[in-house]
Amino acid sequence: MTTTRAAIALGVLVGVVYTLSPLTVWFAAAMALVVWAARRGLDADEQRWIAVVLVTAIAVRVLAVAALFVATDRDAVPFGSFFGDEEYFIKRSIWLRNVALGVPMHGADLIYGFEDYSATSYLYVLAFVQVLVGPAPYGAHLLGIAFYMAGTVVLYRVARPAYGRGPALVGLAVLLFLPSQFAWSISALKEPLFFLLTASTVTGAVGVVRARTPWRRVVAAASVIGAAAALETIRPYGAALSLCSVVAGLTAAFVVVRPRLLLATIVALPIAIGAALSRPQVQYRVNAAIQSAAQQHWGHINTPGVVYKLLDDQFYADRREIERWGPRDVLRFLVRAVADYVTVPLPWQVQSQAALAYLPEQVIWYAMVALAPFGIVFAMRRDSTVTCLLLVHAAIAALTVALISGNVGTLVRHRGLAVPYLLWLSAVGACELFVRAGGLVERSNMKVDPAWP
Repeated sequence: MTTTRAAIALGVLVGVVYTLSPLTVWFAAAMALVVWAARRGLDADEQRWIAVVLVTAIAVRVLAVAALFVATDRDAVPFGSFFGDEEYFIKRSIWLRNVALGVPMHGADLIYGFEDYSATSYLYVLAFVQVLVGPAPYGAHLLGIAFYMAGTVVLYRVARPAYGRGPALVGLAVLLFLPSQFAWSISALKEPLFFLLTASTVTGAVGVVRARTPWRRVVAAASVIGAAAALETIRPYGAALSLCSVVAGLTAAFVVVRPRLLLATIVALPIAIGAALSRPQVQYRVNAAIQSAAQQHWGHINTPGVVYKLLDDQFYADRREIERWGPRDVLRFLVRAVADYVTVPLPWQVQSQAALAYLPEQVIWYAMVALAPFGIVFAMRRDSTVTCLLLVHAAIAALTVALISGNVGTLVRHRGLAVPYLLWLSAVGACELFVRAGGLVERSNMKVDPAWP
């Protein structure tokens, strides 16, 4: 009887919640599946740790969305949002939903719903979900949380067999609770879905190499192509960058485990690059691509907020001067772009309370970058395929952002595209150095002076 009453009460509770917010019920089911997938195949002790980390991460995110709901003055605005772009993003998805359902709407809303500015397929994902469950301005945040949690677990399931229990758990915890990643994981923007799809390309690429049957290899390759195609609809050049990361990562993994081929590649690659750059048509295309990046950087300099410069001053006075720059200007631009990507914002250049609040995470970022070289060396010994895929994904994402950024806030936001991949390598470095340091201390304590009684 007690069990029956509990089941009835649970059913009534679920029914009430579903009536108020259908997406909340579906979100809970999805999160249960994510936690199950993360714990599958692990020993009981590790399952408990993973469950605690994941459930805590989900709970604090849901509480953040609930706090937004409670704190919003609905007499002033129809719904609350965490970031400035979210309100416009959610409204556009609702307008697209209204079009699909034939709901009467203002002509201006119809125009704005289909305008090219910030056009992305994720708007249609949100619209489709709201066609099924009704308008859900706060449910859109739950959808973002679901995508981010799924992407994190996807990478965890790649890192766990590759690097072991410690680095995988450290990487999982940091990725879930790093403040900037936490902030974007609860957003209603396209970043969480973009992260899930890029993480899926890593898993698919590993499957192409590790699958035990040809059929599974075909399925894995199809998943990579499908995820890349979806990425292209979410963000321009998403497919090209994703496929380049996969191909380059698998190629690097093939080379590094063959010492003779690796040595030949190290010798031949600079020669091949030099020979290619000696051709005028190649020089023109490369220079045009770098100029395009510099032009985008120039545009970021003229945006609100704190900015940083990668070009010499004369190029900011007249944008057309970029078209007449020389090889030394190009080299300085490239070096500054990489250096500033790593160092900006410098701690002693803090100009606002927001920048001061970000300072602890900037220190964590510096630690990640410092640990990464050690992690790469140790990780290559454990699993070269996964290591090369993570490294190349991080490098391509970082270089793409480094060359076009100029606004500090935008840089911090877009640096999150590389963090999820670099983080696991840094975690390997941290764990290995910690273990080795502990071993040195232990051996040091075992050395006893023979003269000591």
